[in-house]
Formats: sequence, structure tokens, C-alpha cells
Amino acid sequence: MRTLSRDVRGRWWEGLIPLTTTPLADLSTARHWRDLATYLSLLKARSGLSYADLERRTRSVGRHGSRELKRSTVSDLLQGKRALPRPIVESFVAALDLPDTDRAQVLATWERIAAHADRRDGAPRFTDVSPRELGIHAAIRAPDTVDELPRYVSRCFDHELSALIRRGAEQGCFVLLVGGSSTGKTRSLYEAVRGIVPDWPLAQPATTQEILQLLHEPAEQTVVWLDEMHRFLGSTPPLTRAAVSSLKNARMIVVGTLWSEEYTARKELRPVGLPDQHADDRTLLELAEVISVEPTLREQERRTAERVAETDARIRIALHSRDAGLTQVLAAGPDLLHRWEQAPPYARAAITAAADARRLGVHTPLAPELLVDAMAGYLAPAERVTDTARWLDDALSYATKPVHGTVAALSPRPGRRPGTLAGYVAADYLAQRLRQVRRTHCPPDSLWEALIDRLEDTDDVRRVREAAAARMRYPLQERALRRLCTLGDDPAHVQLALLLVRQDRLAEAVSVLLHQAQERPDDDTVTDALRDVLALRGRSAGLRTSDPRDQIRLAELLHDGGETADLRVRAADGDLVAVDDLTYLLADRGFLPDLEDLADAGHRVAADLLAELLATHGRLDELAVRADAGDESAANRLSKLQADDAGSITTGVEAQIETLRSAVVEGRRHGAEQLTTLLFELRNDEVLRAEVDAGTQFAAERLIALKMTDCGRDWRAAVAVLRLRSYGLHADGSPADPVATP
Repeated sequence: MRTLSRDVRGRWWEGLIPLTTTPLADLSTARHWRDLATYLSLLKARSGLSYADLERRTRSVGRHGSRELKRSTVSDLLQGKRALPRPIVESFVAALDLPDTDRAQVLATWERIAAHADRRDGAPRFTDVSPRELGIHAAIRAPDTVDELPRYVSRCFDHELSALIRRGAEQGCFVLLVGGSSTGKTRSLYEAVRGIVPDWPLAQPATTQEILQLLHEPAEQTVVWLDEMHRFLGSTPPLTRAAVSSLKNARMIVVGTLWSEEYTARKELRPVGLPDQHADDRTLLELAEVISVEPTLREQERRTAERVAETDARIRIALHSRDAGLTQVLAAGPDLLHRWEQAPPYARAAITAAADARRLGVHTPLAPELLVDAMAGYLAPAERVTDTARWLDDALSYATKPVHGTVAALSPRPGRRPGTLAGYVAADYLAQRLRQVRRTHCPPDSLWEALIDRLEDTDDVRRVREAAAARMRYPLQERALRRLCTLGDDPAHVQLALLLVRQDRLAEAVSVLLHQAQERPDDDTVTDALRDVLALRGRSAGLRTSDPRDQIRLAELLHDGGETADLRVRAADGDLVAVDDLTYLLADRGFLPDLEDLADAGHRVAADLLAELLATHGRLDELAVRADAGDESAANRLSKLQADDAGSITTGVEAQIETLRSAVVEGRRHGAEQLTTLLFELRNDEVLRAEVDAGTQFAAERLIALKMTDCGRDWRAAVAVLRLRSYGLHADGSPADPVATP
């Protein structure tokens, strides 16, 4: 594949921008919104103004009577996929300080197009869009095949799917096909829609903002195509149930596809009291008519495939493969995996980085410059010595070469303007397989830093931040939060401050919040957080001693904002509810000395939980000592262990771990909770640490609790564990604590 040389890479745009003395275009020939949008794009390019510049120029009320131009608004304006609102166009040309004659020409063109444009003008009909443009994987090639797609092998759910689309043609619908990569979801959806409403206009939104824009331009008989719907879940602005319901009520056919693990992770309920980050997504998905697509063919479907294979060589080749199912083979999935395994160093680094980026939640393509930066951590020292200009050339010449002339390990994605490159993405099948193969491999610093520093999509950076937090990579989490602050993500300022508080960097936290309070004086979340941090600063003063026990109380105070400290005060005053709450909290965190004190003071719940922890961790000598001292809970637990032969917990444990790990891979929240709890009980530090590297929910908390149970009354060791909880790890797994860990 031809790539840009180092001298011009990153400056490809210069030849596309006209000189200021050259006329941009003759607006008298403009007939469509896209024509006007193209002209406005050239005006912006010639001006040299960034999206941020345009926003600043229109932020002050009264400037040319303009409205504030948000970055997303300008981006939508310059795409020209639909009618351009006049107030936005007026603000845009005003921000550019165009001469009056040029401004009048633009607005006159707007009036002319608006007067004659049909609401569907420029929208393609479904049947006019190629299968590849709709997201259908290119199929393997075979002798004597000329069609773009192999013949369709009907699926058992086709009748149900067609019925839903047919009903949607009358009253609107929201249909979602759920299954693994390369299982035929998009192809089945394509066949159903094409068979029922081939002439309907098609909307292929690239962002949630574009979906919401459809609400302002309601149009019946429109197909809204949401392939790979995970792109729109957890986004900002959010895609809500109310928005999709409005599209349905406008008699649109809304259809989409979603990976099984993405669907499962968002559908499961969180326990009461825990934050539910998927609440909006779950409510939205409950609106969908869901059809599950199995990874392999049923017997009836296979018989159909055998009949089709008599006249289609590609189906025949796929049926005879033993490496994967028919749909995966058609998409060249096994060969893609083999190509990754056999890739030379630079290609393997690029492919792995792109797949790992997907694993960390990045949905947008990786720009060439980002990809080069990311590759460094995947290369051996001798390979990093080579000029970076060669890295990408060597990588792309291999990684973008199609397998069987169809799908490649890395594919280029176009930018918003014709002739531009947005970046590269890993093939779906490969990305999903590497998500499993590399699940417990934490990506290197080079990928994290390249993503955080170079991504422009706020939702992507936010997901990378969440991935870092789940893996205890707190230095990277901080870096991502600071990047989000520069991108204008208001909640990031409070989140950054809370991270700094946990690390006892109170002065920095106050500074962050004060700066944001000045920028957003009406934001109550910032002022409330500032008040809480200042209060914590006062409460922490008395704990700043050399006594390790005071240091433990200080770490506890900063970690939970005083929740545990307040429970201790209420428990000391005789509040029995507070005693129980404190007991469960201490047990969950592995604070055995505190549990022992409560148990010795006669609290039965504390005694029960302490006995359970000692038993499951095999600390039978300590359990026996407590039983001999008259601890009834310890005696009962010891008796039960003896009756059960004390070793039953390990029976079939490997199979149990594998079953729970599979549940985690499938996105089942209870699988994560049960797996990490089991590993905690088994004291399996190594596997639990691997689950932290995988970003498994609850793994970080369980790992810290396990380390705390080992400390006993070794207060200095406990301080070291709590510092690990506060400062986390570097990408390579080494402690990020600025104080050497004993």
C-alpha cells in the first residue's frame, strides 16, 4: 500500500487548501447542502482557525449577533449531510470575519438551497449503498466468483427478523442483532431490510449527535443504520431511550448490531448502592427487539448451506474448514489470526496496538502519528533504534494487505473530508480474538500515552481513563483526567481532584477545584467538592504523625472521604447499625486487626466474619487459638471445617475458575464478582493480579484486601499496602508509589 513519506506525512492538507488570492468556488452552481458545506469547509481551512478558535470567537454574547459555535456543531455543519440551520451558518461566517459581499453570497445561497431542497435531497436509498459501506465483511475469494458477496445462507431467525422490519415499515421499530464478530449479524440485517424497504432513504450516523439531529428533522420511511452500536453507548451526549423512541414514533426503522459481551455487560443490574454507569444504556437496550445470532450454524442452517454450496465455491470452502464457523471463515477470520501470529515485528506491533486500543474502549480510528507512537512499547530495544519513518511503512505494507483479497488485519478509514485519512482500525474478528488472547496483558505505556495525548474524541479518552482506573494504573488515569480537563470535560476536574486527595496531594486538589470554580461558578458539584476537600484537610491535620497507625487512619480518611471515620465515631457511641456497617466494611477491606478488636468486644457479626476470613484463608492455627479462648464463632467454624475435611474449597477449583473467567469474558458482572471473591478466598495472589491487569471489575479491591489480611498487626506493612491502593501501578506493573515500598 502506498503511504506518505516522512517529509509530507502530517502535511498532506497543504495542497488541498487554496491560496487566499484564489477563488474558492462558484456558489451559483451550488445545488445541495453538501455543496455549501464543502465551500464552508474551504473557508475554514483558508482562515487557519481551529474549532476552538471558532468557539471562542462566538462565545461572547452579541458578537455579530452570533450564537456560540460548539466544536460538534461546526463538525456537523461541515459534513453537509442534512439541512444547515441558518443561525448556525450566520454565526459561522460571522466568526470568519468575511467581507460583507462574501457573507451576503453565502446567505443568499442558503436561501436558494433551502427554498428548493427536498428533505430527502442527497440522502441515498438503501439499495444504492454497497454492502461494504454498510459494514458487511468482505468475503474470501474463490475461483469463478465475481459477485461482491457470496449467496446468502438463510438463518433460522430470518422469519422473525423480517416480520419485525415489515411491522416497522408501518409503525417504526428498533431491532438489534446481538452476537459475536463475524457471525453474520450485519449480513442478515442487510438482507432483511433490502428485501422489505429497499427504496427507503438511509441514514448512517457516525456519532450520537448525528442521531439526535434526526429528531429535529423527522422523516417517515427512513432506515437508521446503527452497525456496531457500541459506538453510541456511553457516549456524550448520551443516546437515550427517549431519543430512539421518538425515532420509532416518527415511523423510522432503527436497526443495529452489537457484540454479545457489550450487550451482556450493559444489561446486567448493579447491586444496590454501587454506581451504575450503564443505567442509561440498559434502559435503551430494553426498548430494542433483540435477536441473538449464534456463532455456529444450526443443523437446519447447515443443510441450507450445503445446498447453496453446490453453486457457490466460497460457501463450499467455508463449509469444509475445521478452524472456525462458516461465517467466520467467509470473513477470513482464522487467516487473519494466523497473519497476526506470523507478522514481522513492526506489523505485529501496529496490529496489536490497534487491537489493544479497541480493548481499552477506543472506537475511533488510530491516526498514523498515534499508531507510530503506540508501537514503541511493543518492539524490542534493537527494533526501536530504526528510524520511526520506516516503522509505519513496514507495518502497513504487511498489515493492510488483504487476506484472500478481501479483509486486512488493519484497514484505513476515511476522514470527514474527501481525500483525507482518519486512521486505521483492526479487523473486528481479529480485535475480538486478541481481546481474549491478550485479556490479562496490560498494554505498554506507549499505547496509553499515545491514546491519551493524541485522541480528540472525549468519549474515547474517558473510556481509556476508566480502563486505567480498573487496572490500578493511576498515573495513567491522572494523565487521562488532565487531558479530559483540557478537552472541556467538566466532570473530569472533580474526578482529578478526588484522585489527588486519595494520594494526599490536597494542595493540588484544591488548586484544580479553585480554577474550575472560577471557570464554572454555577457548577455546584465543583463547589461541593471544594468544600469537602477543605474539610478533609482540616480533619487530616491531627493524623500527620510518624505513628504507622495514624498513617493508616489518614489513608482511610482520604480514601473514602471520612466514611469509615464517621462509622467509628458512631459505633463508639453505641450505634449498633453503625457497628454492623463498620464490621462489613472492615471485612471487605481485609482489616483483620479491627475485626479482632470488635469481635473481642463482643460483637457477634464481627466474630462471624473474622472466623470466616481465617477459615477461607487457611489460617487454622489462629482460628484454633480463638476457639480455645472461648470464641464461639471460631469454634463453630473450626468444627465445620473438620467435618468437611477442611479441603473441600479446592475441589474442582480450576474448573470453577475457568467457568467464572468465561463469564467475565462474556461481560457478565456476577462472573467478575464471583471470580474475584473466589480468588480472594483461595489467596491466589497471582491470578488475582492478572485479573487486575485485565481490568476485571472488583479485582483491584480484592487484591488490596488480600494483601491487607496478610499484614495482621504489622502496621508498617499495612501502610505500604494502603499506599499501593492510593498510588497504584505503572503500566509495566511496578508500584507507582513515590515512596519505596518495603
